[in-house]
Amino acid sequence: MMDRQSIIEAVDSFYENTIEKYKDLERQVAGESRILTMFKKVDYKARIGKFKELKKYAQNINLKKIDIDETDELSVQVREKLEKSISLFISIVDAQIDCQTFLYKKSEGEKNSIIDYKKAIYNVKKATEELQNGLRNMDADYANLEENE
Repeated sequence: MMDRQSIIEAVDSFYENTIEKYKDLERQVAGESRILTMFKKVDYKARIGKFKELKKYAQNINLKKIDIDETDELSVQVREKLEKSISLFISIVDAQIDCQTFLYKKSEGEKNSIIDYKKAIYNVKKATEELQNGLRNMDADYANLEENE
């Protein structure tokens, strides 16, 4: 079905253009945060900008343009789960932006509490877990959809 192909392509695009780019950025941030690099100046503004670009891309995904047969339960489920995954992705990016903003302010000499830092880290961790669960849920239906396409 052509309808199913369009939702399959939307899921593939979401992974390719948001999830994979997020993972690359996350690896870059982790690499710049190692002990050996802790005395190097970090460009937090650039990091924040990259996270904002990912958020903007995710916000511009228009699932309403994907015309699916509303009687095809599996396609409808995948579209709904993709919509949920996009929302969860935006939440994780927001958490990362908050965390990077905290680190930027700290690097500029602003006084911040350790509690605020721990909250920022916790929010990233929580958002990561929620996104992983959402993606697992979507992937199960997506695999069925692809198999029966």
